[in-house]
Amino acid sequence: MTWNSAASESRDRMLSAAVWIISLGSVFLVQQYFGWSWPEAWPLWVLFVGVGTLGSAVLGRARSAFGIWGTWWPLAVIAVGVVLLLSTTGNLALAPDELLAWWPLAIIGIGVWFLIGAVFARRTSAAQAEQLSIPLAGLTEAAVKLSFGGGELVVGQAEPGKLVSGTFEGGVRQRTHGVGRLELEPFMETWPLWWNRPLHWQVGLTSEIPVSLELHTGANRSSIDLSALRLRRLELHTGASETHVRLPESGATEVRAEAGLASLTIEVPQGVAARIRSSVALGSATVDEARFSCTMDGWASPDYDTATNRADLHLSGGLGSIRVA
Repeated sequence: MTWNSAASESRDRMLSAAVWIISLGSVFLVQQYFGWSWPEAWPLWVLFVGVGTLGSAVLGRARSAFGIWGTWWPLAVIAVGVVLLLSTTGNLALAPDELLAWWPLAIIGIGVWFLIGAVFARRTSAAQAEQLSIPLAGLTEAAVKLSFGGGELVVGQAEPGKLVSGTFEGGVRQRTHGVGRLELEPFMETWPLWWNRPLHWQVGLTSEIPVSLELHTGANRSSIDLSALRLRRLELHTGASETHVRLPESGATEVRAEAGLASLTIEVPQGVAARIRSSVALGSATVDEARFSCTMDGWASPDYDTATNRADLHLSGGLGSIRVA
């Protein structure tokens, strides 16, 4: 079983593009309808950015680890655009140059808001630790998706008889997408801007049935030990992070890893053959050529084609480093 959200993502991209195009058309339509000149109408472009970003955030909310608070900044941009538009069109007592005098106070206010959020996060972080234990309940295979923000993520083996078990500091929300298809994501605070509290998750996954695993991580440090798992497929998407992955010691595993501004190390256990294909833009990819020989399209173990225990790696990245050892 694999996690397949390609159709949903394609639909959301089309809907997001539609939102941006409709917003762009609305800018020109409103300007023509009211007959505003450029000095009057330019805040419409601020509104355009806010509305387009808001639409994209709302459409992506179902898969976003930020939840509803991903809409906070677009709403703030829209509010700024409205105030500026009222000013340039003469519907506000203050002119745009007079509004600029208030920007230092606005910046101070934002800083105070972040400060309050940081203090509150430190005082309540201990109360957010949760235990989670999900039984196998007769499953013969499973697909698990972990959406994780900033903090520290440790993944290993679950308790016997459990699909997932572990401790989730910062809170966790679980979603099911059919039989044996589970998604775990951070549980967000009900106050804006406090969703970026550092998390600490210790997650165990079952080694008793075949599993497909999808990981989406942000600015974090991750230690992913899959050596004991019966892992069919690993899909990994990392941001500005430091990630170490140890692959399974037995079976055939397909690995697709996409690293952004990240340091990614993938450890292939001894006795496991591997084929590695890499596409890195501005970063670097380092492979242990004492174990994996150069081929026409990457690297591979001499016995890869006949090995029972093997991993097929497809690696891509931006400005970062990927190492296979």
